[in-house]
Formats: sequence, structure tokens, C-alpha cells
Amino acid sequence: MTKICEACGRECEEPCAALARLERLYREMRTEEKEGVIRELRADLNIVDCEVAEDLRELGEKVIDRFKGLHFIRDYEIRIGYVRSYENKGGRRMKYADCRRVLGAYMAYLPYDYIVTFYDNNTSTLTANQQKVLMLHELLHIEVTERGLGIRPHEVEDFVGILEEYGIRWNEYRADVPDILAGDTDAGE
Repeated sequence: MTKICEACGRECEEPCAALARLERLYREMRTEEKEGVIRELRADLNIVDCEVAEDLRELGEKVIDRFKGLHFIRDYEIRIGYVRSYENKGGRRMKYADCRRVLGAYMAYLPYDYIVTFYDNNTSTLTANQQKVLMLHELLHIEVTERGLGIRPHEVEDFVGILEEYGIRWNEYRADVPDILAGDTDAGE
């Protein structure tokens, strides 16, 4: 961020609060404008309201590094794309996220083996720690079998390891779950 003293000659050490506010307003206005255009054109162009999510990629990499049971993702050089979707994913059960294998003709166009999608309208109600567990949950769907890459189904409604470690209600509104990325030791599966 530009310090106002560079522009006005004042000798201040801190970034200018006024300039920071203007930059924030500009980003917010651009986001609102983009969302409005997408809403207007969604039906006509058959588009999905989503974007590449660098923050989710960073979170995914941290979770992969932290959990031994996911190290095969790096070992086999499995490529994962991370997306934030602004679609409403409701239905009979709220859908927070999903992990999909890139298949068919999409393999020719996408440089990924899997796409992990977080549905922002739903995940925005989760705490940061819940979102970390959600990322772990989605990455647990990735598997390598003798037939190649696949999608691992839930063992029950979730993965047994997640239920044992974080409880059956880890994803309820503002549930108190631990920070799975805290600590120095490498976590198990």
C-alpha cells in the first residue's frame, strides 16, 4: 500500500488510513459491480458464479502438509484446483463444499485432477477452524486405487476419523472445534 507521505511529503511512518479506506471501497464496489453483472447474465449465458480461490489453495496445502494420510497427494503429484462458489447450494441438506474428479473432455482443458469447491453462502457461517476441518473432509475424498485416481466415499455420513476427532456435530453453527493446523507435530490420518 502506498504511504501518503510518498505523495504529499509528510514524514509519517504508517500507511495512510484515508488511502487504505479508498482502496477498500474500490475493491468492494468492484465486487458489487461484478456480482450484479453476473446475476443479470447468469441465465442468458448459463454461467456459474464462482472464482479461483487462492486462500483455499493455501489452506488446502497446509492441511495436506499437516496430515500424514494426505501426503500421497504430493507424492503422486495430484493437482487440485480450489474454487469459491457463490451459488446457493441448499436442498434437503445444506452443502458446504465438494470435491470432484475432473473427467472426460474437461481433462483436456483443466490442469487439475480434482476440484475442491467451497460454497460461500454456506461456509460463511462456519468458523475458521470449522473451515479447516471442512477442507480436511474434502481432501479425504481423494484416493489412489489400482485403477487410478478416484473419489473416496464417506464411511458413514462423514469420515470416521473426523467424527472421532471432532465430533458428529463439528459443522454446526459456531461449533467449537480445535485448530487442526496448530502445533508443531505432524498429524496422523
